[in-house]
Amino acid sequence: MPVAEPLSRERVLDAAMGIVEADGIAALSMRALAAQLGVAVTAIYWHVGNKAELLAALVERIGTDVGDIRTTGRTPEQRVASTARSLLQSIDDHGALVGLAHQHGRLALVFAPARAAIAEAFSDAGLRGAALVDATNAVIQVVAAYSLTESVMSRSPVQRTDAVRLWDGPPPIDALAAKRLHQPVDTERTFQALLQAVIRGLLR
Repeated sequence: MPVAEPLSRERVLDAAMGIVEADGIAALSMRALAAQLGVAVTAIYWHVGNKAELLAALVERIGTDVGDIRTTGRTPEQRVASTARSLLQSIDDHGALVGLAHQHGRLALVFAPARAAIAEAFSDAGLRGAALVDATNAVIQVVAAYSLTESVMSRSPVQRTDAVRLWDGPPPIDALAAKRLHQPVDTERTFQALLQAVIRGLLR
């Protein structure tokens, strides 16, 4: 019969993060955590303290777990773009934990690894001082704004576009573009276009 792994602070935090990611922050309670681990509630208090202390400990771990990003590419432009996409994916994958960090005023922990990687890439491209700071923050803002917009839209009713006309008569642009402008927005494609335009503009 396998021996049960001893309870530890790390095991408690792992289980707590699992509950938050699976069911949201509202599902996290000391009783639920104890049940998940198969221990008494008092054992949870012994390792992490009360719920406020548990949440504080989770927030400290979020920067490592959620902020874990990948940077690839040979050029500074490629490295900035890959970091931004990786950050967006991480935010999407760990939405509940990002929300927890936001509630505790520690959202900077989530963005810190990406900000460092993006700043280094812009520095390699020759940016210095305020230009480097503005460029780094601009890319992070694009990612954060897109993620927030997508989060809001995912909870909204489906938006109809079939009855919307941009022009009364024949469109003064090419037919393919006019057709696509009357279709639902491909938000992922738009994000990639925006990200590329921002990065290239900043590098100029």
